[in-house]
Amino acid sequence: MNNQKLNCSNNHGRYIVCLFFALILTACTSNNVISDKQMRLQNAADTAVSETLFDRELEKVAPYHVRKNGFVALHFDESVSDKTYTEVVKSLRANPAISGVYAEQAGDEVCALP
Repeated sequence: MNNQKLNCSNNHGRYIVCLFFALILTACTSNNVISDKQMRLQNAADTAVSETLFDRELEKVAPYHVRKNGFVALHFDESVSDKTYTEVVKSLRANPAISGVYAEQAGDEVCALP
């Protein structure tokens, strides 16, 4: 009789642990799911940034991240001139495929948000 109670509580405990991990996995993956619209925005912004950087031969000195809403964060290397930095940021901010741009160089935001 005592063993049966022990087995029931072990099964109940396993059930709770499995349920807990299932909830955690669901919560972790739900933030990473993007809609078709968000995917189109992100892809269009990514294409615009990569073309702009490639055209100016900056693809190796300006890593970037595009959010699912089309917002771009750029981190320019110190070797990029102020003139080039400013031209690229202005060009990206004028591009309708990009919802916004944050750019920095050596940890400092050079072009403030509009």
